[in-house]
Amino acid sequence: MARPLIAVFRGGYTGESVISMQSARTMMDAIDGTRYDAAYVTVGLDSWTCERADGTSLPFDRALFTADRGAGHERFAAALIAIHGTPGEDGKLQGYLDMLRVPYQTGGVLAMAITMSKFSTTSLLRQMGFHVAPSIFLRAREANTESQVLQVVGLPCFVKPDGSGSSLGISKVKTTAELPAALDKAFAEDASVMCEGFARGRELTCGVIRLNGKVEALPVCEIRTSSEFFDYHAKYHAADTQEIIPAPIPDRVTRIVQERSVAIYTALKCAGMVRVDHIWSDPGETEQDVVTIEVNTTPGFSPASIFPKMLTVAGIGVPGAVNGLVEALLDH
Repeated sequence: MARPLIAVFRGGYTGESVISMQSARTMMDAIDGTRYDAAYVTVGLDSWTCERADGTSLPFDRALFTADRGAGHERFAAALIAIHGTPGEDGKLQGYLDMLRVPYQTGGVLAMAITMSKFSTTSLLRQMGFHVAPSIFLRAREANTESQVLQVVGLPCFVKPDGSGSSLGISKVKTTAELPAALDKAFAEDASVMCEGFARGRELTCGVIRLNGKVEALPVCEIRTSSEFFDYHAKYHAADTQEIIPAPIPDRVTRIVQERSVAIYTALKCAGMVRVDHIWSDPGETEQDVVTIEVNTTPGFSPASIFPKMLTVAGIGVPGAVNGLVEALLDH
């Protein structure tokens, strides 16, 4: 009997496509080739292509989501999505797969569309009772934009493109004079921008995964960087960035972060692998001392990324997680 054909989506339409290629490679390398037959589906603005891990092209039909591995065209049995940003993280690809009845490991269309927007995510979490920072949503630069930001969130604050990842276009603003350039930078990245009040403290992040039908929090990671914040350079290029797993924090704080991350994962109807970022106001140990700042529904999965490291420390391992997700999709 032929091994099930599994698609590993990579690429996308944003500057994060470079990271996507690395994340997809990690997934591909982890897939058990004795049980599954995997191929990349590379998504670009002008075309989609399908190829083996060694680069050998496979005949591919995007309309039917089929590939020919030698015995005629057949539909992929399941898909792993490793695209950061659109169209893999905002619900577009999920809608395509839903119409073709192909299971995938991320959340569904609505969950992904909501969580792609930083403002929508934190606004919904606030309404659900989770502790988040104050924020304001901007669709365009207007004459009173700067004064609105200062009135609602104050200084210091973060100015963020609402729908981008990998910290692209984000600025930490300390003074009124810095605000116009930060807004310009964010609007250059996205048509919508969120300005968020600054939460002072130590940056903690927690992975969450559903395996064997159970949602599980991974060990908490503390991020330490000499940069103003954990920006693109600090994430991918800085030599002095530290990602400490498990985080050297009190057990009570670990429990708060893990329990809240699982609660958010469940409340937002997430699936697969998700990372939830928080700021902890050391030395407090109450719920109010932890502020949730972001939910990443397709976290980086390159060898340098935090999530694979969390899986290793948890004893699950990257192969265990990836093959467990594929097995669950095929049993769906």
